[in-house]
Amino acid sequence: MLITKLSESKRAQSRILEAVIAAAIIFIVFAASLFLISVSNVRVLQERADLDRLGYNTLHRLVESGTIESTIERRLQADLVRTITQKFLPPEIYFSLKIFICLDQGSWIKLEPHPSYPLISNTPEETFANSMETSSTSMIYTSKTGNIYQLVLVLAKAGGN
Repeated sequence: MLITKLSESKRAQSRILEAVIAAAIIFIVFAASLFLISVSNVRVLQERADLDRLGYNTLHRLVESGTIESTIERRLQADLVRTITQKFLPPEIYFSLKIFICLDQGSWIKLEPHPSYPLISNTPEETFANSMETSSTSMIYTSKTGNIYQLVLVLAKAGGN
């Protein structure tokens, strides 16, 4: 009888130890899954940094290639500026380019939307409002004729809604 109680006691202890080990395994699995979920948010931050870099590079290429000088200064069609901008960007990127003229008002500068190019875009404005990741990059440009422009390029990745 004493041997039976000892063996039942050992079985009970092994059951308790088994339950503790199972609970520890479940806790580790949940902790690992939470870690993996939070790590996936880094990708979104990286996409934002990539969009920022792409926006700056695109504006730089528009200026350095002479596109601003040859189109906006000569008041050519906005479709031409849209086509050139689209060629500088990957096909899955939506963009909106706003061009402002800087006007000297004595002691301060006034920004006005360019009358011929108020908005150059390849998508409706709602796309940027509904997109998960957008990037806005601006650049000040002074043309050879002395006109000062502020270029604001907003980018969003397609499929990010």
